[in-house]
Amino acid sequence: MADPCFQIKGTSVTSMVLDLYHYQSEEFARTLHDKVQSAPLFFTGSPLFINLASFNGELAKAELQEIIKHCQSLGFQLFGCKGGSEPQAKMAKDLGLVHIPSSRPRPEKTEQAPEPEPVAPASPAPESVSRPTRIIERPVRSGQQIYAEGSDLILLAQVSEGAEVIADGNIHAYGPLRGRALAGVRDNPSARIFCQHLEAELVSINGHFVLNDTLREKCWKQPAQVFLQDDSIEIAAL
Repeated sequence: MADPCFQIKGTSVTSMVLDLYHYQSEEFARTLHDKVQSAPLFFTGSPLFINLASFNGELAKAELQEIIKHCQSLGFQLFGCKGGSEPQAKMAKDLGLVHIPSSRPRPEKTEQAPEPEPVAPASPAPESVSRPTRIIERPVRSGQQIYAEGSDLILLAQVSEGAEVIADGNIHAYGPLRGRALAGVRDNPSARIFCQHLEAELVSINGHFVLNDTLREKCWKQPAQVFLQDDSIEIAAL
């Protein structure tokens, strides 16, 4: 049998989500430009989704076209929208974007529920498979990306500027942390980042992030932990 010419398999890609609340062209372009300039190595070339579920009001097709142009002009790889109304979903598809619907709404409760029929006892749910902690002993160099899928990530050497370390669980950095660290990337708001020497370009927990300028004001070059509290990133000394 001939060797197959391709293979399709699942993977994990760290993407950003832009929660769009309202739109005014000049304000949007200026604010987005300033945000990208604050960390160009992090934002430029990043995959981006637009969350339309957070938008207040009606969004015209011409406005969505402008938003796409603004994002692309700054180097974002814009490939989809999420949520929004049916007309907005159609609009996104017409403009060549992938559309992902919001979570399915829960069914409405009726005033009187019918009597449940007797059922056999449910079988016990299978135990979830936990992955072993991923341990990296060598330095993570600029341009490298390390991902610990379904587990914690332990880094025994330094993480250089321009490197990216990602984990579904916690991140433990025992050398200088100078790159970007993203923990709890698959809906894990309880994840934390622990480091002995905080010099990161960016830290993120469950999609919430803070940049280098904010980190410099808290525990800079010191042992620190990063965690999420009330949808806000907190940095505390260890």
